[in-house]
Amino acid sequence: MGALSKLDQLRMLGSALSFRHYGPGLCGFAAFLAIIRWYSKQAKATKSKVFVTKSGQKPKEKIHVDGAFARKLFRILRILIPGPLCMEVFYMIVIAVMLICRTYADLYMITKATKIEAVIIDRNQAGFILNVVQYFLAMPAISVTNAILKFGLSELKLRFRERLTKHLYGKYMKGFTFYKMSNLDNRIQNADQLLTQDVDKFCEGLVELYSNLTKPITDVLLYVTRIGGALGWGAPSILFGYLLVSGVFLTYLRRPIGRLTVQEQTLEGEFRYVNSRLIMNSEEVAFYQGNNRERTAVLGSFGNLVSHLRKVILFR
Repeated sequence: MGALSKLDQLRMLGSALSFRHYGPGLCGFAAFLAIIRWYSKQAKATKSKVFVTKSGQKPKEKIHVDGAFARKLFRILRILIPGPLCMEVFYMIVIAVMLICRTYADLYMITKATKIEAVIIDRNQAGFILNVVQYFLAMPAISVTNAILKFGLSELKLRFRERLTKHLYGKYMKGFTFYKMSNLDNRIQNADQLLTQDVDKFCEGLVELYSNLTKPITDVLLYVTRIGGALGWGAPSILFGYLLVSGVFLTYLRRPIGRLTVQEQTLEGEFRYVNSRLIMNSEEVAFYQGNNRERTAVLGSFGNLVSHLRKVILFR
């Protein structure tokens, strides 16, 4: 009888469920499989293409965060941060402190919002006024914290760019290096872009990396401490496991970003090179009436860049 009753319950549950209950889940799962299949096809098609620069050299396809990457980054960091008492270290400490302050400010605002909801439910007029006043009084301090954080990030990026630019130009203008790079050695293309735009983007990305690593680590440690003290350490263990699994999965999905970024910068350099070539040879182009051919070259280079940027946007 017990088995029959359970079977009847399952039948009743199955009859109660309709397509509107499980349809969205099935559609979402089917869309997920379709996206994975499409992405795998796009990845294979991208790998099969040969990406050639102006000099005909093929850039490296595999770009991963490994030991070689860490060693190269450490060499650059020694240039950007020459010592423990430099101003760059000071601004890094300021950024870390402001991130911690913002985390505590977020917790404070969440706590105050919860208390406001509680006093509204309890119809406590005095408590409501007190918590609302405290909530609004905290806003100027949070605004100052965000302003100092933004200033620290901008100043750190500018100082990184200043040090790296001076170091690179010291090497570039030493002897006849600039002449050899432009006329005798074609291994480094688009030196103007490398020394200007790429340096700026690299310093911006490095500062964002520091900020994006410091903030989550601080948040996780603080939240885990609060949750562990209130509910025990079982919930933080599950949280750590989830973060570990999701981090590994997202890292695997983001592996093509390195290759796509290299291709993007190369196409940016190609587009910049075509424009600079037109400016340098404008007299010859006008004399031989080659404006149509040059326009085709410029628009073709820009079209390749736009196509690649759309691919990057779709991937992200």
